Amino acid sequence: MTNKTIKTELTRDEVAFLLDVYNTVDALVDDTMEMMDVRMSQLSDVRDKANALKQMFEFRPPVDKDGNPNHWMPCVLPDHPNAWYYEKGE
Repeated sequence: MTNKTIKTELTRDEVAFLLDVYNTVDALVDDTMEMMDVRMSQLSDVRDKANALKQMFEFRPPVDKDGNPNHWMPCVLPDHPNAWYYEKGE
């Protein structure tokens, strides 16, 4: 593990945001299952909230064996040994 810390305490506003994310995802899944349809605005909203969560918890892309970030792979926690961090000069 690295010396990076994981956010483990949330403010009321952050929990309210997580509830908003849950409700957004839940509505998207419900609409998809019931109507077999997804609105582009729903996808955009989910993407925006996913990015906000990534920033809030500092989720990081994993690195490959050469230390390059794999942005297309599922993110890892900031204290994961393979978590990528930008280093000046890269």
